[in-house]
Amino acid sequence: MSFFSEKRSPKGIFTAINSLNKFPQQLLAKLCQDVVDALQYKGSVPQVSHYQSQLEKNSIDLGKNEVQSTINVLFFLYRDASKISNLDQKQFLEILQNQTGITNQAGKVLATIWEREKENLPSLTMPNVGKLIDFKWKVGVTFSSSISENLVTPFVTVNISVSNTDELVQTHSFEMSVPEFKEFARNLKEINQLLEVI
Repeated sequence: MSFFSEKRSPKGIFTAINSLNKFPQQLLAKLCQDVVDALQYKGSVPQVSHYQSQLEKNSIDLGKNEVQSTINVLFFLYRDASKISNLDQKQFLEILQNQTGITNQAGKVLATIWEREKENLPSLTMPNVGKLIDFKWKVGVTFSSSISENLVTPFVTVNISVSNTDELVQTHSFEMSVPEFKEFARNLKEINQLLEVI
């Protein structure tokens, strides 16, 4: 069993593991939990600045890039582990130690979080759901209706073109109020942040 092959291993994984090994156990456990929560869509992506300041309080000097790399490697390890069916805590720890150079202490922290949360992690293999072809939006204003002559209400129209598994392209349209669209845009920004660390 393996998390990664030479061709798939993320660039800088061993440097990131060295940084991870410097984390105090409690702080590492908190970071692991935050990463798992983000993978489960229960929380947002862990903030580098927060963990960097926590490390400084523990007299550990890791730069922004090193902390970001640590977060990235945790996303990678937990995401890839979720693809291996029936992976128990002992196997998870063995794979970590054999393939990454993680310390026994840090490995046990990751494995403990894995054992507790593995059932809650979604299987992160790609479902067979089609492909986003195009995304367009435009702002409009309703000036009047049969009920009200002076409505002047802004709205956003969204058109999404999706190619299904048979390569048939379908366009779906919907309207949102401006506050709904702002919330939608905020969610897209969170998704973008998550994708940057994966």
